[in-house]
Amino acid sequence: MKKIIIVLVLASISLMAADGAKLYEKRCASCHGEKAQASPINGVSALAGGDVTELALTIRAYRDQDKEVGPYTMHNVNQMMKDSTADLSRDQIVALAKYINGLK
Repeated sequence: MKKIIIVLVLASISLMAADGAKLYEKRCASCHGEKAQASPINGVSALAGGDVTELALTIRAYRDQDKEVGPYTMHNVNQMMKDSTADLSRDQIVALAKYINGLK
C-alpha cells in the first residue's frame, strides 16, 4: 500500500503548487499556521518540510479514520481533521502533501 502512495506521489508531478496552496489555505492554515511552522493552538503539529509520503499517508488516514481498515487508518478520532479531509481526492492529498513539504 505504501508503494502505491509513493507511485501516486511521483505520478502527480504535473499538479500545480497553487492547487496545494489553495487547499492548504482553505483547510489547514487556520490550525497549522500560515506557513505550517507554528500554531496558536496547543497540540497542533508544525508540518512544514515534512516528508511528502508521510504527509500524504497521514492526511489519507485522517480522511479514512472512520472506516477503521488498513494499516494507515487513524484509530483515535479527530473530528476537526476528519471534517477537513473528508472529501479530499487522492490528487488533492498529494498536492497538499507536496505543498506542505515545500514550506521549509
